[in-house]
Amino acid sequence: MAQNTINLRSTATLTNYVRTVDRMRTLAKQLSELSKIEAKLRPEVLEAIGDRREIAVRGQVRILEPSTKESIGQRDTEVTVEEFKRIGLPVNTRSPEFVAPATFKVLVLKGDVPEYLVKREIENLVIVH
Repeated sequence: MAQNTINLRSTATLTNYVRTVDRMRTLAKQLSELSKIEAKLRPEVLEAIGDRREIAVRGQVRILEPSTKESIGQRDTEVTVEEFKRIGLPVNTRSPEFVAPATFKVLVLKGDVPEYLVKREIENLVIVH
């Protein structure tokens, strides 16, 4: 019967890699938690800063400004493909057929896409300088 042996010896590179991956996992969890806190605070901060607000934090002047981010997407992929074919706009013909998100956004911004195909989402943000 053959006996398998496990080599538990490590090298500096392997050890460093595992530590780096562990640290990345920890930081990702912390980022997720901080993002949730930021999202909860954002409405109150937006109300407090108006158009712009300067504050002192740790002896430095920081500027907070409201901003908006608009996301543009397709309401329904199948309907979009059929409509693009009908009106002569580009469709990726790989199976299944689709309209590439970047192409869709460019065409929306140019005004070539009927609005009923567009899903717009606006997010209010705070920019900290």
